[in-house]
Amino acid sequence: MLIIIRNFLFLFLFLSISYKSFSSEVLLTKTVTNITQATEASTSIEAVPGDVIEYNLYVLNDTKNVISNIQISASVPQFTVSAMVIDCNTSSLPSALSCQVMTPDGINRSGYQGLVTWKLLGNLNVGEIAKVSYQVIIK
Repeated sequence: MLIIIRNFLFLFLFLSISYKSFSSEVLLTKTVTNITQATEASTSIEAVPGDVIEYNLYVLNDTKNVISNIQISASVPQFTVSAMVIDCNTSSLPSALSCQVMTPDGINRSGYQGLVTWKLLGNLNVGEIAKVSYQVIIK
């Protein structure tokens, strides 16, 4: 993920996923949108201090089997803080999944910085997509 802040280019790559499946064709994609500047979702953006940025993480089950016990981890990057409480927008998840958010580096509230993990409980069926997202403010 490339972001330009104050004419400096930052590369944010911390993103991981774990799941239980007998296949390896699970696709993880990440897009970023500058909410303040109303940009289109992309893999890179330009931002200035005060801009609100939204990260969207998608998990596509492109296997031939149901996958379960999915964990998605990302971070609120350096030079940013969370814009609001990070939650599970259940309208972005298939009905067979429920979600829990963990923030091991502090209390999940506006201003949080650190690791974020979404635990998706239940099954992601073949061909289904699960999406989680969070917003940050550029410092």
